[in-house]
Amino acid sequence: MAFFFPEHAREGKYAQLYAQLSAVERVILLREFIGVTYRNRFRFFKRHNFYSYYTAPFRHNIQVAVKRKEQRLRIARRVWNKKEILPAYLRLIYRHYVLGFALQLLRKYHREGLPPPEPGCYPKAVYVLDALQWFLAHETEINQRIEVCMQEVMADGSRSLYIYCLQSLVLTLQLLEQSGPYLPGRHNIRKSSIGGRVPLGAELEFSNAGHKASFNHMFCRHKHEKTFHNFVYFHHFHLDHVTWRLGGYLDHHVRLRRYLPAPLIGGFFEYALVRMDYPRRYSMPLTRDPGFLALYVSSVVRFLPEVEPHSMHVNIEAVWPEPTEVPHLSDYKCLLLLGGDMQVDDDGRIREQRLCQHELMKLVRRRNHLSLFDNLRHSVNEYAFLRLHLERTTAERTSVFLALKGFNAVCLGGAELTEPIGELALWARRPNALRSEQLEAFVKRVRRGLELEQAYSAATLNRYMEDLGHILAQQNQRLPARS
Repeated sequence: MAFFFPEHAREGKYAQLYAQLSAVERVILLREFIGVTYRNRFRFFKRHNFYSYYTAPFRHNIQVAVKRKEQRLRIARRVWNKKEILPAYLRLIYRHYVLGFALQLLRKYHREGLPPPEPGCYPKAVYVLDALQWFLAHETEINQRIEVCMQEVMADGSRSLYIYCLQSLVLTLQLLEQSGPYLPGRHNIRKSSIGGRVPLGAELEFSNAGHKASFNHMFCRHKHEKTFHNFVYFHHFHLDHVTWRLGGYLDHHVRLRRYLPAPLIGGFFEYALVRMDYPRRYSMPLTRDPGFLALYVSSVVRFLPEVEPHSMHVNIEAVWPEPTEVPHLSDYKCLLLLGGDMQVDDDGRIREQRLCQHELMKLVRRRNHLSLFDNLRHSVNEYAFLRLHLERTTAERTSVFLALKGFNAVCLGGAELTEPIGELALWARRPNALRSEQLEAFVKRVRRGLELEQAYSAATLNRYMEDLGHILAQQNQRLPARS
C-alpha cells in the first residue's frame, strides 16, 4: 500500500496522530488529500517522463504524487499573516475535508437505506448527499472540534494542508464512532425523491458582496467584503483542491482565464454540481429527480453558512424532440415570480432585482455539455435567472424545478428563441400582478411538459400543480394590480 507523511512534521503531535491510524485509514487520508487528482495522478509525471508510469509501481507513483502535492499545498507565509481572513478560510478547508471523510467512511453503510445511484448521472451524488445530511446533523459539534484544530495549527504556525487533512480525518473518525450513519437524513433522501427521467444539474453561486462580486476586482475594493475579501485568496488557500467533491471553483468572470487563477481577482464562490474534472472539459447530470436535486441544493446552501447564497443555474437536458411552442411574455413573468428576486426596494416598491441590477442578458441559454460517459455533446438548456434564496424550503425548490422541467419540455428556449428581455426589464422595474388566467395557462403548460415523461401519476401531478399554483398566487399577490 502507498503511505505518506511529510518529513517536516516527523517530530511532534501530528506524527503521533498519524501513528494511531490503521493501514486502511492511512489510505483514506491519502485519497482525500490527493483529491480529484487521484484519478489523474499520472499527469504529475508528464513533465518528466511521459512513459514512466507504465514501468513505475503504482505505490511509488502515488507516493511521488502526494509528496509533490504536499509541497505545493502549503499556505504562503504572506497569506498566512493576513489574520483578519485566515480563520474564515481555514474553516472552509476543514469543513470540506470533514465532508469528504464522512463520505468515505460512511460507504460501508451505504446499502442501509440509501437509493442506488441513478444511471447516467454522477454515481456518487447520493453518497455526497448522505454525507451532507450527516454533517449538518452534527454541525454544532463539528464546528467546536474544528475550532480546536484551528487553534492548534495557528499556534504552531502549521501551513500545510496535509496536517489539516489529517486532523479532519481523526475528527471524523471519532464522531462517526460515536454516531454511526444519520438515519433520519437517509429517510429525508427517500422521502424527497419523487422520480423522473430528464437529466438535471445545478450550479450554485455564493458571495457576501452580492452582485458586485465580479466588479470588485481592483484598487482594494475586495476589502469591502470583510470575511473573505471577495475570495481574492481562493487559490492561495488552495480551495480548488479542497472543494472538488462539490465542484468548487472561483467564478471571476475573466473570460480568458475562466478556470485558471487570476492574481488578486475575486468573484463568486461557485459549486458547479455538473462538473467532474479539473480541466472542466466534461460534465454529467447530478440526477433525474427534481426532489433529490432540491434536497441536495438545500443541503449545500446550509453547508456554507459564512457565505451568502446568490444565484443558481439549473441545467435541463433536451431529451425530447425540439419544442415548437413560443413562450408568452406572461410565461417568462411566471418564471421570474417562481425563481427571480422580487424584493422591496428603498422606496417601498417591489422590483425584480436581477434584471434591475443588469445581472441578466438572457433567462435561458443553450449549452453543449461533453458527457464523461459517452464522450458526446448533449444539448442542455441552462436556466440562469434564479436567485438562490436561503429561506426557500426543499418542497418549494421541488416545485420550481418541476416547473422548469415541464416548461423546458414544451417551450422553445436558448439559442432557438429571442427573448423579450427589454420588455421583461421594464416590467421588473415596475412589476404589476398577472391575471389569474395567465397563471393558469402557465401551470397547464408545465403539466403538459411533465406528462411527456410518463413518470408521474395523474394524482401526483394534480398535487404538484396545486402546489405550483399556490406559490405563483402567493408571489403574484405581493404585486400591485394593473392600473
